Amino acid sequence: MSTALSILQNALAKELDSLSDPEDWSEFGLMDVEEDTSTPEEVSALREFVQAYNTPNALDAEETARKLMSLNEDRVPCDGDIDKGWRIAWLLYEVGIQMVQYQVAILVVSDAVMALPRLDATPEQEVRFGKEKLERWRKLEVFWYDCWNERWDRYNEFRYGNGIGGYIAANAWVARHLVLHLPDFYYTSDLSLAFSRMILALEKDLWNHPDVEEDDEVVIRSRKDYTIATLNTDVHALVPFLVIAGDIMYRYTDREMIARRFAEADQENHVHNTREFWQRFSTNRSERSLWKAEKKVDQHEWLTRERWAFWKKRLAWISEQTELLQRTRDEAIMIVQLMTEIEGRGA
Repeated sequence: MSTALSILQNALAKELDSLSDPEDWSEFGLMDVEEDTSTPEEVSALREFVQAYNTPNALDAEETARKLMSLNEDRVPCDGDIDKGWRIAWLLYEVGIQMVQYQVAILVVSDAVMALPRLDATPEQEVRFGKEKLERWRKLEVFWYDCWNERWDRYNEFRYGNGIGGYIAANAWVARHLVLHLPDFYYTSDLSLAFSRMILALEKDLWNHPDVEEDDEVVIRSRKDYTIATLNTDVHALVPFLVIAGDIMYRYTDREMIARRFAEADQENHVHNTREFWQRFSTNRSERSLWKAEKKVDQHEWLTRERWAFWKKRLAWISEQTELLQRTRDEAIMIVQLMTEIEGRGA
């Protein structure tokens, strides 16, 4: 293991550990029918699985998924207004944010839930909830949409205020999901987020703010001052992505490989390779293609090896700015070293 990577990994692990309490499950399973919170049985099923995951006593993911999504809870009144999908989604997400060491296990069990042919429900419950709602619960739609979008709120807290470090935990989770599920060329949400963090930190927003002189009682800071104001958080937010999924990110800056894969998809008549599909998602930041339109951003093609090199130059500049925290400067130079090592390993 390289020195740069080992230092970043240790620093990231230390920070994530500081955000976690592996034994603090006290806020989960405090059932409140009116609030439709997770039940003790649901919490127990999840806790047993994640704590045993990747050990000799590991539990079966499919069986855990069945227990977790079972609608035959004794504690939930038959006539209660429940939303199983919402309840489980937020249980998975909050445990993953608060106990980051369980993120991979939660992703595994969520995959198992979506692989279930149907939920464990009585005929009466199937009629009561309806096929469409049960299917939404099985697909964990709230988890993948509402909960996953919580990252943006955490980002704003992290960048512009003194919010908790949950944003770093959320970024680590996205990176781990990216590693477990290599991106399809038509669904690139996690990869889009990883690269958008790079672009925002190293190219966009405050880098391009115009210099403005003092005007009466209002003082507008220079472009550099604006940039310095957020780099301490922006650079730190890059660490989880590059430490966990840096090799994958670099792989998807290979223009020839991308072009070849799109050509293969065209020949295969991919179900989503249609004009209607691209129009539908052209304005959706979480589902847009990173390469299809070959869009130019700040005179750079969307993703290329040249752009990767440009980011390294910006990070090298950051490492020399004495106004920044020493942690930020150290992380910037270590990220440069890590990116160089990733280049050496190839795509």
